Amino acid sequence: MTDKNREPKREPMSSSAEDRKDRRQRERLAELTRSFKKDPRDFVQKVEQACPAGTPPATALLDAAVVLAEQDEFKPALALLDRAVVLYEAKHDNAGLAHVYVNMGPLYGMQGELEKGVSFSLKAEVLAKNLPADPELVLHYASDLGGMYTEMEEWDKAMHYFQVACDTSKGMGNKEVEADALLIMSQVAVAQGDAGKARELAEKGGALGKALHDKLFQARALQTIGDARALDGNHEQAVVLFQQALDLEADQPDLELRQQLFWEMSESYEEAGDKELAEDYRSRAADLGETDEDLDEPDDATD
Repeated sequence: MTDKNREPKREPMSSSAEDRKDRRQRERLAELTRSFKKDPRDFVQKVEQACPAGTPPATALLDAAVVLAEQDEFKPALALLDRAVVLYEAKHDNAGLAHVYVNMGPLYGMQGELEKGVSFSLKAEVLAKNLPADPELVLHYASDLGGMYTEMEEWDKAMHYFQVACDTSKGMGNKEVEADALLIMSQVAVAQGDAGKARELAEKGGALGKALHDKLFQARALQTIGDARALDGNHEQAVVLFQQALDLEADQPDLELRQQLFWEMSESYEEAGDKELAEDYRSRAADLGETDEDLDEPDDATD
């Protein structure tokens, strides 16, 4: 119910106050994180004690871990998630546990602990199957498992989970994620040496990309079709497709995709016997790699 005597400006002020409160909480979390290396256990305890009034501690720890993960603070995030597991287990809260595990999986994966990451994402999957339908949760663990199995070169498992992600996103009406999943699957098919399946998946992803007016999706589709042509030994046609992909990428720049295409063009030119162009595109790819490293370097000038 609303109080008719309240001034009409109170609501936007409340929204601003919520923003300030959220900012203060993030600043407090940043302060506490600096103490993590010195005493991880004390860090976790202090974050738990600082949870907002009315918020269950496990939920607050999970929320804080997500914030830290977004800042690439993986180890402090995992320490908070470990504690959240204990709290959710004590309450027999499987929904809470599933959301903790689905965040732990990719964090371990990003630290290079792929088998451990897979184990936690699989735990999330097992719990999710016995919970009310939650497409976002399914999409989360399926995409993560697909990515980690890809890194482990377990192609059949990667394909299975990307298919789950694709089907789930389609059911949600999320065409962007569906297109992305199709195009990733097309690259997995290339890794499996299945040119026909790679083309089929890439054409579906590219068609969605065209409907979405997304030139990068279309470029990635052409990249895979080029890879499929190369698998078939048709390197001249592969080069044409890679160049078409580069033309699309130029309108929606993506340095990582451009570098991949340069490498692939160099390989196809090499196979076609054009050593000069092969070396030219190898150099272009290497130069882009150096540019990318420069962009990633922190700016120490203000220290």
